[in-house]
Amino acid sequence: MASLSKESSKTWRIQWVDIAGTGRRKQIRMSGLTRKQAESQFARIESIISTRLQGAKLDDVDAAWLGGLSESFHNKLAKTGLVESRVVEVPEPEDGPITLRKFLDEFIEDGLTSRRAKASDGTRKNWRQTRDLLLKCFGDKLVSSFSVADGKTFRKWLEKRKIRKSVRNPTGRMMENTLRQRMANAKSFFSHALSEELVASNPFRNQASSTVESGGKVRIPSAIIDKIIDVAPTFQWKLLIALWRYAGLRKMEALELTWSDVLWEQGKLRVRSPKTEHHAGREMRYVPIRDVEVFLRDAWEQAKDGDERLISQYRVTMSNLHKPFEQIIEKAGLTPWPNLIKNLRLSCENDWIDNKEAPDHVIAAWIGHSVQVQRSDYALVSAGHFEQFNARPVSHSKNGSDSGSDDVSFDENSRETAQLAAHLNHSKNANDQCFSERNMSRSLVPTGLEPVTFRM
Repeated sequence: MASLSKESSKTWRIQWVDIAGTGRRKQIRMSGLTRKQAESQFARIESIISTRLQGAKLDDVDAAWLGGLSESFHNKLAKTGLVESRVVEVPEPEDGPITLRKFLDEFIEDGLTSRRAKASDGTRKNWRQTRDLLLKCFGDKLVSSFSVADGKTFRKWLEKRKIRKSVRNPTGRMMENTLRQRMANAKSFFSHALSEELVASNPFRNQASSTVESGGKVRIPSAIIDKIIDVAPTFQWKLLIALWRYAGLRKMEALELTWSDVLWEQGKLRVRSPKTEHHAGREMRYVPIRDVEVFLRDAWEQAKDGDERLISQYRVTMSNLHKPFEQIIEKAGLTPWPNLIKNLRLSCENDWIDNKEAPDHVIAAWIGHSVQVQRSDYALVSAGHFEQFNARPVSHSKNGSDSGSDDVSFDENSRETAQLAAHLNHSKNANDQCFSERNMSRSLVPTGLEPVTFRM
């Protein structure tokens, strides 16, 4: 009725005559099985063949075996006509087409990035802000109705939209990099819509979304920061500013720190990074505490019983730290600089680079980004680098350029140097001999009325 044969070390073939009565032979191959496994599969298939030939119903054992088969193996059996294809239940489409609000709410609720990683709370907050802007601009229109023209419309609408003026934004218009971030979010939304076949193409695909250099890189000297720390109203604010400037922490990373993250004996600070936690292996990093230890110990001594976090006066979700920080800067008699907190982090990294505190890749790991990002976005070239270079003594001596001497000084104790000297002398003697022979040959050539032509 059926037969089992071995084709290779772990490949088996089962053959039987078509149960439809055509007389044709049917077969399937099974790979990666031991003899015992192959015989077990063969017994089940042979039982099913016998049942089908009798026109009877499959028993519970055979039915359970079929139900546990993988989709690919079950399809193999279905193609031979031995079993029926599995019926795939397609869910009924929901009533009505998908609107913008419904689509965006589901996207943000899922909270997955383009790489299918869980988005951070900050990213989802950013998505919600862009969602609100899209709904204000377009209303709750159908997702399928969006076109390239809508991408242009959204950008123009953002450019004209008025916002509250501030010291950081005196124009009352959305800053270019913020606008580009909103376009990048919209592009991500509709990239997902495209993958779900909700739109024919991404309406934001032609819109610029990469942030541009704003020219706001400023290196803040430690003397300035120390003056600001002196007038800071609380010990926690003093520590917060020190963590930004002398440990290179991002704005929100400092609020995440707990006292268990301070590894005193190891001289390290364990930093959890909400911005990079969705990247494998970048959930946390370690930062040296040498430059902030005095602030840490002061905060530890003044901390209240039960305080788990270093900066307990603000919630972890508190993001509006710029305004109180600007007030502290102004209290010190100074003017706030652009990119208020990011430039502190930038200054910390440049100090470490210039002072050669560690190799570049180590410093980049402490700061929490790649060496490529360090070189493109953080490392600065200043006038001080030129002054420092020019102040150093010349590391080489000028020799032989005026006198025309070919003499070279060698270390006689160096074997490599002696070999090089012998080679140079040999080459020089060979060249001199070649030059003499050429001149001699010229002198032996008889001259006539025409000038002599020499072949080189």
